[in-house]
Amino acid sequence: MTGGKFLANRLIDMSMLWDIIAHRGPMKRAFRRPRAVQNDLLLRILHRNADTAFGLQHDFLSISTFDDYRKIVPVQSFDDLEPHIEDQQKNTKAKALTADNPLYYARTSGTTGRFKYLPMTQGGIRQVKLAQKILAISLWKDTRFFDGSILGMASPAIEGYFENGLPYGSSSGSAYQSLPKIVERKFATPSTAFEIRDMTAKYQVYALVVLANGDVTGVAAANPSSILKVCEIIAADGEGLVASLERKSITGLPTDAAEVAGNVMRHADVGRIRHLRQELNKTGRLDADIIWPRLSAITTWSGGSCGIALERLRRNLPSRVQIVEYGYAASEFFGAPNFDARTNICMPLLTENVYEFVRRNDWDAGREIFLGIEELEPGQEYYIFVTTQSGLYRYNINDIVRAEPGIQLCPALRFLQKGKGVTNITGEKLSEHQVITAMSATLTELDLAAKGYIALADEKASRYELYFECPESGSLDTLAARVDTMLCSLNGEYEDKRASGRLGALVVVLLRDGAMETIRSMSVASGIRESQYKPVALDYARNWSDRLPELVGGDAPTGYGTRR
Repeated sequence: MTGGKFLANRLIDMSMLWDIIAHRGPMKRAFRRPRAVQNDLLLRILHRNADTAFGLQHDFLSISTFDDYRKIVPVQSFDDLEPHIEDQQKNTKAKALTADNPLYYARTSGTTGRFKYLPMTQGGIRQVKLAQKILAISLWKDTRFFDGSILGMASPAIEGYFENGLPYGSSSGSAYQSLPKIVERKFATPSTAFEIRDMTAKYQVYALVVLANGDVTGVAAANPSSILKVCEIIAADGEGLVASLERKSITGLPTDAAEVAGNVMRHADVGRIRHLRQELNKTGRLDADIIWPRLSAITTWSGGSCGIALERLRRNLPSRVQIVEYGYAASEFFGAPNFDARTNICMPLLTENVYEFVRRNDWDAGREIFLGIEELEPGQEYYIFVTTQSGLYRYNINDIVRAEPGIQLCPALRFLQKGKGVTNITGEKLSEHQVITAMSATLTELDLAAKGYIALADEKASRYELYFECPESGSLDTLAARVDTMLCSLNGEYEDKRASGRLGALVVVLLRDGAMETIRSMSVASGIRESQYKPVALDYARNWSDRLPELVGGDAPTGYGTRR
């Protein structure tokens, strides 16, 4: 290790030790008294913002308990809050939602296809920084993530400005900017790489970064599909990428990507490139241990449909690499950062956000029985509602989380799926989580490396159709039978409807090669940011009727189904 790297690592050690005392310690103490901490925070937020238009409208000063809050302030959607957000964004003196003016707006795609602009005050930015510190401590304590350089992947922090000069951009880019400078210096990825507009070129540059640096010990990307994409590019064109590094020149890239690539190639490790060339000459390929010789840990999302890409990613990594759950995070707020990388416990930021919950079954049935975080039961599933310091009051983010054993009196939280990820043909109420669970188990059992899948509820045929992309699919009848059996074991209503014939046999249809990438491209083209893209695992067939012929390569065939 060079003197500069040794000093950088010692500075990180000192920074982490300080953060443990200054941030992790107080957070851990809050877990002993979650109810009191949440009550105090709620009143501070309400009193701070009592003179805003929203605060006056809902008489914040009259609120002294959670019960008062729930009686006076109804659950809010983005559509409810958007007029207030726009008032304060256009006129910083309006004080529509918060006494403190937003400093930044996180832009994210909405369910209707238009962008949402979510305000971030100083308090909102602080909770992102705290979450980053907590995650960094977990990685520092339990992995060798920081020993070498870090591959970071994100969208641009600033994508534009409003007329009043306030910036907007991605939450992933903002999170990157919130990192301590000493940590930021460890990144092998130039921050200018995040600004590259062409997605293909952007990932080529990421691939060059990996090949140019043999000392990458950590990778940080919210979505595992981003890391998988880099692995696939190297697998497909390792020879070409190494040749580009050797001659310090690459063709075919747009100007912004070419500039970043040139910088990467100029600073590439000559010994590393020589080793890659020797390996290619000897074996004709670059194995995972050659690509990632020092990689210790990857921090990324593992919940919901991200598990599909994660299972494929594992096949492209050395077996020693540790997968560290990034935590429950959204553009609206950072809900639960990883508190312990060994166990992947993700704990709520009790001192920064106010949390409310309704049992999943209750909310779906129209029963609004709200609970505090101290009332959650491990193993139970809940819709989550949040009040933030950036002006989101009792905000319905439409996320379903599962409470898990946590620390002291506070449960951990794990994201399961979006609340709308449920289909119902004849009373079975199949969930995206159940489809993901059934597919994950089946793919493991049959040793299949799927590129992706989506289950569609065909209401006209009264059956589920599983559209599946896999290079070596084996027997589709066997796959259909195993998935069907797993769904029956996970969902009693599904089993009953199948047994009675009200649901027809599950059908598997093989997608053409590259179909899942086409779906991703369609989503990005429709306005979904690439770094925020999450594969849909369950939907209604009526929503996909226009796209299926292209994805299958013709009219959708009958496919292969179970016989029961």
